[in-house]
Order: sequence, then structure tokens, then C-alpha cells
Amino acid sequence: MYENRYVLFLDILGFKKIIEETENEKGQTEKIENLIEALTEMKRIVSRMPKKTSKIVTQFSDSIVVSFKEDDVKEIPIFLTNIHKLIANLAMKNIFCRGAISYGKIYHTKDFVFGPALVDAYLTESEAAIYPRVIFDKSIIDIMKNNYSFNKNDSYRAIRFDGTIESYLKFDLDDKLYVDFFSRAAYYYRNEDLFEYYKSLRKSINNGLKFKSPGIKAKFGWMKNKYNKLASDFLKADEEEEVFYGRPDIQKFVNEFKKI
Repeated sequence: MYENRYVLFLDILGFKKIIEETENEKGQTEKIENLIEALTEMKRIVSRMPKKTSKIVTQFSDSIVVSFKEDDVKEIPIFLTNIHKLIANLAMKNIFCRGAISYGKIYHTKDFVFGPALVDAYLTESEAAIYPRVIFDKSIIDIMKNNYSFNKNDSYRAIRFDGTIESYLKFDLDDKLYVDFFSRAAYYYRNEDLFEYYKSLRKSINNGLKFKSPGIKAKFGWMKNKYNKLASDFLKADEEEEVFYGRPDIQKFVNEFKKI
């Protein structure tokens, strides 16, 4: 009954507070519309994958579960790309996600979802993710190596895999591998959209730091630290890959960058 599958468990951070805000008449319609748009975006992006696939998507309340078989190798780079886009798109709307991507045994159909892998992803999300981040189980990389070569001259799959890992994931200070929506968001946003994205992110962080709750302040404090490293991250990327040569918008952002 159980299958070995990659599993994503994702939910919206502060969903209860967002729901409470929708009870206020002032701006109620706009808040509800934004919430519906966010939930729709979650399902739309993770569903935008090849039709011939083992992927299954289940959505309930503010959470979404996505899984696919371990040997469904064509899913891996597309899966991470779409999750990365989802997180960045929601951040642009001042909605942040927390979650985990794990691997293990699970029973997942269009009607039911349960199993050790789901429990593992849920516990990782609730106990280890802590901040607005989606943690990627490092053990999955070893499993992926069975299906993808790390020789970039070997095949297109190797190129896609190496690029996906390097492009979307980053190690945090606690050695957790997470999907980066700070400097890596530049893959999707260019020119004016790039500046608009970081302007929106900066505004969200500043507003979040005004909360008195220690838990909320800690989450936005984490985001503040990531934001403040943007310029140095881009400079490092330019040293290694000459990013500024093809992206004058990033260079302009770095030149004008101000920490929070």
C-alpha cells in the first residue's frame, strides 16, 4: 500500500491571524480576496507540472501536500522550480510559507493521504522550520544522485539537477537546507519587477518587526538578517559567475541597497 515518495508539506504562516483580520469590516473584501488568491496560487503553481507524472496534490485549509514517486526523475527539477516560484510569488503579496520536503513511505491518492513520510514532513515543518522557510531534507540529495549525474557534460538531466540545487537552495546558520526566496528570487524578477519585489519584502519585514509578540519578531528578525545580506550575496555571486555582466538591474540594486 505504501510507496516511497518525495513529499512536500506546506502551509501559510500566520494563517490564523490572517483569518482574524478578515473579520474586520475595514478592508475585509480585499483581505479575503488576497487570501483566496494565495490559496489558488498554491494549488495552481504546484499543479503546473507534466501531465504524465506520478504527482498527487491535496489541499486543505491553508495547507497543501504534494508527492511523487522516487523514480519519477523528471519531476525533481520542475518540482523545486515551481515551489520556489510559489514562495516568491506569495512573499510578493506579503504572505509567507513554512514547510518541509521529505522522503519516505506514504499512501497518497486523490482522496486520502497518510503515512510516515507525511508525519515526518509535518513535524519538520512545525518543529524545525520555525521561520518562514521550507526545509529540504538533505538525505534526498543522496537519493537523487541515483538518477542524476553530477557531471555537467554528461546529460541535460545533470545540468538541470545541478542548476536546481545551486539555484534554489541554501544552507542556513543551523545547517538546514532551505528554499531561498531572497537573493535567489532574482531568477524570476527582473528590472522594475526586481526592485518592486525587494521593496515589498522590505516593507513586510519592517511591518513585521513592529509586532510585540516575541515569536513573530523572531520570524521577521530572521527575514531581516537574510534581507540585509542581499548585497553581499549578489557581490559574491558576481565574483564567482559575473552576474552583473548580464544583469545590470542587480548591480543597480546592490549600488542603491540599504539595510533595514
